[in-house]
Amino acid sequence: MSIAFVTGTSTGIGQATALRLARDGHRVVATMRNPDAGAPLVEARDAEGLSLDVVALDVNDAEACERVVADSGPIDVLVNNAGIGGLTAVEDASDDEWLEMLSTNVIAPMRLCRLVLPGMRERGAGTIVNVTSVAGRLPIAPQALYAASKHALEGASEALAQEVAPFGIRVVIIEPGVILTPIFFKGDDSGRAESPYAAAYERASRMFTSLLADPSPPELVADTISESISTTEPVLRYPVGPDAHKLFAGRAAISDEEYVDLGRVASDDEFAERFKDLFDLEI
Repeated sequence: MSIAFVTGTSTGIGQATALRLARDGHRVVATMRNPDAGAPLVEARDAEGLSLDVVALDVNDAEACERVVADSGPIDVLVNNAGIGGLTAVEDASDDEWLEMLSTNVIAPMRLCRLVLPGMRERGAGTIVNVTSVAGRLPIAPQALYAASKHALEGASEALAQEVAPFGIRVVIIEPGVILTPIFFKGDDSGRAESPYAAAYERASRMFTSLLADPSPPELVADTISESISTTEPVLRYPVGPDAHKLFAGRAAISDEEYVDLGRVASDDEFAERFKDLFDLEI
């Protein structure tokens, strides 16, 4: 039985992925910072007879990562899902906020990659799945910190895919659009009203609220991850959700300058109209 190691499994995409991979027949190590939040996974495991263990892990704790990976056995599939989100403009962001975002969304997944790779190389097989975001290729204002972290994870994953290909190891990039997960409700709105970018915060919040009226479920991402692991015709990137496909198609059809010009649109109605024309999405 292959071992799948999934981070950030207390809710949302991670929880759905842990259950899907266990149902696929993997032995799943489902990690989260607070194991008390793992009750839904334990209940599903017991009800369905799944091979799934809930394990405490803060992905920013290097020693804990080493210990938990070593205790898990030969990991065949690593799913780096744990991450943090938020809307923060560059001028509003402190050094500590940058460090927290990059530590959780970039350094932690690369640490786990580094820990599982020796075993995968020795066995000549393995799959690393890094969950990024549409923001990893298509940032919006004022999402600079989050977009930067997901751009970095995408770039590192693409380089890693080339590095490990000779050893029979695959790297997968999962790019969800707007998914109904708690990440959209964990942001801190304090100080936005006084920011010079208050209008951009308000516009982005309205955009996400609109798209969350008809979001994709986390199970869609879990199904895509399952497919990316088992397919005989793998690709590097997997956009997830109708909005992700529309956003990428629209962005590919316009220039960088046209995309930047969206930030100059003062009227919310005009912005919504232009967004609809470019991306076929109602906001």
